[in-house]
Amino acid sequence: MIEQVLKAKFLGALIGTGVGDALGAPFEGRRKVNLEEIEEVAETRKVLTYTDDTHVALAINAQPNREVDQEAFIVKLYDFAQHRLYRQKIASIKDLLGEQDRAEVISILGNGVEALRSVPTAIYSFLKQPKSYTDAVVYAISLGGDTDTIAGMTGAISGAYLGVEAIPDRWKGKLENRPYIEAVAEKLWQLAAS
Repeated sequence: MIEQVLKAKFLGALIGTGVGDALGAPFEGRRKVNLEEIEEVAETRKVLTYTDDTHVALAINAQPNREVDQEAFIVKLYDFAQHRLYRQKIASIKDLLGEQDRAEVISILGNGVEALRSVPTAIYSFLKQPKSYTDAVVYAISLGGDTDTIAGMTGAISGAYLGVEAIPDRWKGKLENRPYIEAVAEKLWQLAAS
């Protein structure tokens, strides 16, 4: 049972990255993105084509059937962060979790190409919607900016936490080179399990 859960996390991280990246790519550089536009892209594209950002992979070790302890998650990240500016951004995530104004989130965390303006935003997007891969990735894209990178990272975190089953089949089925990504995930899983 544990092996199946962990394998689903490996698959969820890599497939989640690819789907989030591919859905975010068409909106990269935009200041704001309409939620309906995101769904339209997801439904009308025959293939969800990812970018170079799919090579980014994040994974967290938690049970998806348990509630995310957001405060403990943030504290662990804060303690792990080496750079003062990352620590400041991570510390601000907790205060922003109830924020409804996307412009406020962007002004504090950012939505740019620089890691300092994208990584905290991806973490925030996951923590804002920890029970739904779809909601987390769509939220990340709706912030605009470097949408493929932020959605790819959000998708990786959410996919790793919730498992590959949480990624909508309608998105997974369209993902470019999905069999190859699954094979890479399988190899990584085998390495980790041995």
